[in-house]
Amino acid sequence: MTQAFVLLELLNHMVLVAKEAKARGHRIVALNHDPLRDSGPFAVPEGLIDELIAIDSWSDRDLITKTITDVHERYEVVGTYAAFEATLPYEAALRELAGLPNNGEQNVVEVLDKAAVRSKLRGEGLSGLGSATLTEALTWTEWPFAAGAILKPSNGTGSSLCFRVSSLAELREAAEQTRSVAVVNPLMKDYIHQHGEFVLEEEAAGELLSVESLVDRGEVHVLGLTARYVLASDPVVEMGLQFPYHHPRSAEIIAKAKAIHHAMGVVHGPTQIEFMVPAEGSVELIDFNVRSAGTASVVTIGEAFGTRHEVALTDLACGITPDVSFLERPTRFSTEMLLLPPPGATVMTEVTFPESAICCRLTKTVGDALSGRADQLDAVAMFVVSADTAAKVHTAAVEARRATVFAGAPLGDNPNNRLASSPLIGQDLTRRY
Repeated sequence: MTQAFVLLELLNHMVLVAKEAKARGHRIVALNHDPLRDSGPFAVPEGLIDELIAIDSWSDRDLITKTITDVHERYEVVGTYAAFEATLPYEAALRELAGLPNNGEQNVVEVLDKAAVRSKLRGEGLSGLGSATLTEALTWTEWPFAAGAILKPSNGTGSSLCFRVSSLAELREAAEQTRSVAVVNPLMKDYIHQHGEFVLEEEAAGELLSVESLVDRGEVHVLGLTARYVLASDPVVEMGLQFPYHHPRSAEIIAKAKAIHHAMGVVHGPTQIEFMVPAEGSVELIDFNVRSAGTASVVTIGEAFGTRHEVALTDLACGITPDVSFLERPTRFSTEMLLLPPPGATVMTEVTFPESAICCRLTKTVGDALSGRADQLDAVAMFVVSADTAAKVHTAAVEARRATVFAGAPLGDNPNNRLASSPLIGQDLTRRY
């Protein structure tokens, strides 16, 4: 049988993995709902895809099960890769059929359910946060938490439809917004609304950061920590990241990340665990992504280590133990930035990026209507910069944001371009893990 490497909803950085698998001589099969990207740094070149299978909806379980069974019967599937939440259970099922290391379809479904994850971690003593489904919370007569809480989809993606609330009145108002605020991206909309339920989680204090890992048949190789930039006017909206990030509590954070992998039964593949980290006290999980970090993470991690990170990802995808000797070498630092349009912009225009930026791309099509909001899903462009030190990359990233031109004018310091971050971002701290 012909050997095939299968990608489920090929988008963004996944094209780099597809190219690497193709270079190894594998036939490339893509199952896609969206059209393949034809412009920007993640454009799919002609001839890369050997078979493209159209998926009408990732919610049609019976049809997709039939599709992956057919692929398994026609090919020797030697590797798979997915990075969009709705596809991950199907990828696990295909890997199981093919005899590749996998996390189990039903287990992936549980890890994608934020309510189930919180309950599991509380039971394992790995979380102290209270939570409830929105259905339950709407029956409350008193606010149960000492401070605020975050309302979010139980099965969410892209940090969309997240609301901070601190009273029953605010909770009811946010619940109404979940019904009226449109999710523009059809893939995300379909995934979120397929499951429907929302979860309310007690708000954790501290700094938002994440742990990036490659997990090889139970062995967790931590690549490093990633710091976050958020919108100053709304810290729920993530606007950028810095990798690697040498936090004073790194060793403790990493130990907890490994314990969570074990508790949730995640034994293979790339992962990203988001944490809230206070100066003192318990480190709390915010989200467990059983996939690589999104957007341009493969580029930012590769820039930091001086590697083609897609090589390690493709090894894992094929059940090959990756060479992680690069973890012992000194690193550069890289920053990835998402850009919002200036306030009042209602139409997407061309964007001009500064020379210091790489992996530049538009995240909306020129001429598209813009929402006028400053939401996580309203980003119009992104880029990456790198430098020898954390301090230099921070300065370069902020300057590049200001210099980016939208609708003929630099973004500068408009309210949608003002960021907040930990004071530790941009500091050249010593690695402590």
